[in-house]
Amino acid sequence: MISNIERCYQCGQCTSVCPMGEQEQTYRIRRFLQMEKLGLETEESMVVPFIFYCTTCYKCQDNCPQGVNLVDAVLAIREKAVHKGKMLEAHKKVGQMLINYGHAVPTNTDAMEKRGLLGLEERPPTVQASIEGLSEIKTLMRLTGFDKLVAESEVEEQLTENAAMVQQADFTQQQVAEEKA
Repeated sequence: MISNIERCYQCGQCTSVCPMGEQEQTYRIRRFLQMEKLGLETEESMVVPFIFYCTTCYKCQDNCPQGVNLVDAVLAIREKAVHKGKMLEAHKKVGQMLINYGHAVPTNTDAMEKRGLLGLEERPPTVQASIEGLSEIKTLMRLTGFDKLVAESEVEEQLTENAAMVQQADFTQQQVAEEKA
């Protein structure tokens, strides 16, 4: 781990200033750090959703009298959890959107209409507007194994794939129409 968590002596300053600690009384940053420091890779050290509650506001780190890189430590614990298949469903959905559409928030029909009314291209100049770009994103996601980390069940995957194919067909038809015009 890149963090310096061995310096932590469990004073509680991190927990006392944590905005998530105020919202969720059982959320204790130092508990995760202690388990990590001791090398305990138990279910408890990777409790979902707790390890994803951190907003990376750095209040804990700014107030640590020992200068522990707390945010780095929490992010490293999260990364381990994700590689073990533990993540929030909402995070998986965002990852699936990236794979299927090249963007975490794909442009929907309503947004395309509004963009048209404003005199803008229906699709913003992102990967969503490029078949080649989307293909590259999918290749990167496959090569890094990210696609497997956020994989859906087979039924959901088929539905999403069908929706993506419909959107891609619409996009291709739109490009052909634009080229003819």
